[in-house]
Amino acid sequence: MLKKHKAEKPADQADKKRNPKVVQAAAMLAVSCLLLVIAAFALGSLGFFHMIGGWFIPRGEVKVGVISEKGQIESLGDKEIVYRVNSDVVFEHTYAQGTIMLENPKVSKHNLQFSIYLPKNRQDPIYESPTLKPGECILSDKLTDTLSVKKGNYTCICIVSAYDVDGNYCGKNTCTIKIEILDN
Repeated sequence: MLKKHKAEKPADQADKKRNPKVVQAAAMLAVSCLLLVIAAFALGSLGFFHMIGGWFIPRGEVKVGVISEKGQIESLGDKEIVYRVNSDVVFEHTYAQGTIMLENPKVSKHNLQFSIYLPKNRQDPIYESPTLKPGECILSDKLTDTLSVKKGNYTCICIVSAYDVDGNYCGKNTCTIKIEILDN
């Protein structure tokens, strides 16, 4: 048996549109969408999405070989520390890999570890490399402390620590590195 539906009167439809619950739900949906857009914009401008992406960017890998054969030192004394660094490092954003370019030349007698510090904080490095054996280099890597730096230019101190093959500390040398971060 088929049931017949009553056709709604135009007045009934108008009452549904004016129902306070429907109006309230529509207003809440509009406000929620507006807040979502504002939150996404604020998080984007703070670098939140770069930070999330940075979790999936791997650290730089240590490569066997040198950055360039041109200008390589051919002999070195036992107590000398020699290395090659890029003195103008650029990062697309705080969480990206940058043009670190560190090298421990083949003739070196020491394993080297590079630590980069902001001048105002010589306790906590913004970058620490893995220990490089003679003849190893890193062409790019990401910062190990992304909370201390934001978009801008920084003149940093690089401390190069030397260790013998047994891991005993042999000495250090310092240099200045300029770091530029193009975006948060």
